[in-house]
Amino acid sequence: MRILTLKTLESLDACLTQRDLFRSKFGDFVKVNESLCESVASDFGWDWAASRLLSSSALAEYERVCASAWAEYRRVRDSALAEYERVRDSALAEYRRVRDSAWAEYERACAITFGRLYCVEG
Repeated sequence: MRILTLKTLESLDACLTQRDLFRSKFGDFVKVNESLCESVASDFGWDWAASRLLSSSALAEYERVCASAWAEYRRVRDSALAEYERVRDSALAEYRRVRDSAWAEYERACAITFGRLYCVEG
């Protein structure tokens, strides 16, 4: 476990938003560990922190792991998007089929009614 201070972030020119977030969550310092980082995973700029706070060998490991996670994210995202598009296209085709059938019925009803009323008036 290692301590990270707000002062360190300030000295590295962390953006004000991230410094304010750090202060609101931890105060002036925090004891860093994996569980803590996981609990705030979506809150902080990890690439920024890694590039300024990790050694070159640790940064290389960070980049390797993140590249693998990024590839998995893209694989899952692309698969979900393909499924969405398949379902969307099928749903759109069904919508159009039902809409067109309803429109034809509407036109038929209007045409029949016109014919009936026109003949009655004449």
